[in-house]
Amino acid sequence: MQDTVLDIFDVLLPPFYFIIIFFYARLIVARNIKEKPYYRYLLPGLVCKMIGGIGLCIVYTFYYTEGGDVTNYFLSTTTFVNVLLDGNFAKFFEMLDYKNHNVWEVLSNSDSYGYFHFAPNDYYALFTVSITVPFCLLAGKSFIATTILLTSFSFIGLWKLYVVFVENFPELSKQFAIAIFFVPSVFFWGSGILKDTYTLSAIGLYIYGLYKFQILKERKLKYLFLIAISIIIFIYIKPYYFFALLPGSLIWIFFQKIRKIKNPFLRIMIVPILLSSTILLVIGCLQVFGNYLGEYSLELILQKAVKTQQDLIRVEYGGNSYNIGIFEPTVPGIVSKLPAALNMAFFRPYIWDTRNAVMLLSGLENLFMLGFSLYILIKVKFSTLFKSLFSNPLLIFSFLFALFFAFSIGLTTANYGALVRLKIPCIPFYLCSLFILYNLNKDSFKNK
Repeated sequence: MQDTVLDIFDVLLPPFYFIIIFFYARLIVARNIKEKPYYRYLLPGLVCKMIGGIGLCIVYTFYYTEGGDVTNYFLSTTTFVNVLLDGNFAKFFEMLDYKNHNVWEVLSNSDSYGYFHFAPNDYYALFTVSITVPFCLLAGKSFIATTILLTSFSFIGLWKLYVVFVENFPELSKQFAIAIFFVPSVFFWGSGILKDTYTLSAIGLYIYGLYKFQILKERKLKYLFLIAISIIIFIYIKPYYFFALLPGSLIWIFFQKIRKIKNPFLRIMIVPILLSSTILLVIGCLQVFGNYLGEYSLELILQKAVKTQQDLIRVEYGGNSYNIGIFEPTVPGIVSKLPAALNMAFFRPYIWDTRNAVMLLSGLENLFMLGFSLYILIKVKFSTLFKSLFSNPLLIFSFLFALFFAFSIGLTTANYGALVRLKIPCIPFYLCSLFILYNLNKDSFKNK
């Protein structure tokens, strides 16, 4: 049975913080909505995200009664806070020693502080816990209040992502709000004390910083700071996020320059060279930084993908696993599974794959995504599809990131439970891409 995570402060503090954040957000909306009408979605999006975080707390407290990552991160964070409140600053900073991974050793004779609920060499979890400490400290070690504070802070990244899309397609403000704020799996799994909450927000900050600094040429240090902070979060939590963003980022920047070339023949000649160069550059970066990336190096990713699928035949995985077939740990072997992996990430679990209430909601969501995708595919012919994709740099970036990320998750994840949570970063980009494709071709639909 898990340690107790709820106490009297979970009754007293959450309403207090909820009200303060709500009214502060209202002030922001009031100051901006006249000039920027899309600000009307800020408050509903923030409230929805806070509700998702609170819901995740309730699910991990009363449904997953044996605990899980959410409660483990919280309990580990309270251990750090206990050391800090005890005034033992030397011990606190010793626990943050990422090189020696000695959290367990430091706490070995200090049971009164609590425990670190992860492996001693899991520095990704250690970093996540350490940056959650300020939220837990402000929340008085309240599980739900900590979640509300973290969720509200992480919403900044999602809002910045929304702003980038709206500034390019202001007529789609409602559709982008749906894709980024109101997809159930995104605001649920991306709003708790989890790695995904930080990395999802960091994606938004990274794209916003890149958009302002490189695309709009607003050379301000604050945008470089956003990019740098986001990359640090990626490196210390989930390094492969950065390498998933890198191809689309380079193409976004290069295509923005290509659009200025007036000669259509020259533009057509440059595109394949650009795409192949980008792929080679990303593969080269993965190989060069292989030692630093550890389990996320290119060679180990291929081996892990194969091992994951081989493990699925074991009986103990039960009916919650999926299998896309056997393949070799080579680039051609991996590419051969592209359709199956994309289908797995975007559209599964199907309704008939679900085994519990949480997964049923994901099944319904995937059914909508499948239907919407087929509708767009029928409306937008293949020839028009590729022409539309290359007509807008933001669209090609969004679509490439969604495909690249979905492919890697669908290929390397072992079961539906993990798949539902891990794939959430690609969902907003995929849906935004579909909305943009529809918008770019809606006139031709009317003519037909």
